[in-house]
Amino acid sequence: MRKNSRRAVRVALAGLLVFVVCLGVLVFTHSAGARDDTRLPPDGNPSLPANDNQSPLSGRSWHLTSYWTEEGAVPVIEKTDPIIAFTDAGRVSGTSGCNIFFGGYGLSGSRLRIHEIESTKMTSTPEVLDQEKAFFALLMETETYTIDGDCLRLFDASGREILSFTSQTQPLQGKAWYLWSPRNDTGGAVQDPGTDLISLQFLDESQFRGTAAGTDYCGTYEAPGDTIRFGPVEGWAELPEWYSSLLKQAHGYRITGAQLDIRNENGHSIMSFTRMPPSLVSADWYPQQYRAADGSVLLPPEETFEMVYFTPDGNVFGTIRGIQFTAQYDADNSSISFGPVSLLIPESDDPGKASESREMIESIFREARTYLVQNGTLELSSGDGKPLVTMANMPAV
Repeated sequence: MRKNSRRAVRVALAGLLVFVVCLGVLVFTHSAGARDDTRLPPDGNPSLPANDNQSPLSGRSWHLTSYWTEEGAVPVIEKTDPIIAFTDAGRVSGTSGCNIFFGGYGLSGSRLRIHEIESTKMTSTPEVLDQEKAFFALLMETETYTIDGDCLRLFDASGREILSFTSQTQPLQGKAWYLWSPRNDTGGAVQDPGTDLISLQFLDESQFRGTAAGTDYCGTYEAPGDTIRFGPVEGWAELPEWYSSLLKQAHGYRITGAQLDIRNENGHSIMSFTRMPPSLVSADWYPQQYRAADGSVLLPPEETFEMVYFTPDGNVFGTIRGIQFTAQYDADNSSISFGPVSLLIPESDDPGKASESREMIESIFREARTYLVQNGTLELSSGDGKPLVTMANMPAV
């Protein structure tokens, strides 16, 4: 039920997914196909033109590391990861750590003005919303910028640094990567790995090893900059033909969160790997019981459709008790942790009921420290072993 069920889930979660996907399409088509001719004349300064040529800000995703308040520099809340990206067409888009946003910008030399920011309307903890408010306000105050290698700094009219970003690439080395989506040059699936776990681990700057369909393989690779080439592989002849073919086509790579994309010479992603446990990302999870926010009892799910889905890139989303949610997560072996959860609460909901459901959802993600996948079930537990939620990989009949 791996591939087909994911398609069904995406349809079932239309309230959240269609909204986000449509917004992403809107941002892409606006920035790729439209020219922004807005002129910016604030504070009596000369207007800044939109960007008709390649912008030094474009081509990278900039991750916020700190922002400035009257008290000084404030680090970003863990696992919120606010991001901004610039296009050559004078558009910006990204996430605040709670909501997706987009807008426009003008650039002239070292001068930079950001304007017309709009965002989605999900809610989160007061701390995350305060960070979002400060982030958006400081973006609008930006007057100049500097880029120093992987660091982007934004300054206000007085020359005070107000936002600091990094685009530093994550290392390939470390935890094993697990293949979850092989594709051909047009983006179509070339093979469903099914239950045949395929792993790839970069041991150092030149050696790699892995397992494919029960076969161990190893070899050498080169990865200068964002390019990658796999050399001769021991065990190559025993690898699945479609997998060895994709390895030979590898030309570049990109790491986004917990996801590694291997690209061919045309820049198309031909293999996506995840460093998340396959047992989490290979199934769609249907809640069976929740721990009440006060910790007193385990509650059954409501009659409304409820589902939780862990994505390979380190995000979790779904619907619990009629409230759509999204959050970042990190998992390894039996441990798991979540970032602040963002919620989309229907305006028609009873305020008391919505508040109770919100408190329960937030407490589950806040307290979860371990997980166990066994016999088609998933259990999240607190640090002291208290079950918080149990889920099954099949919906209740």
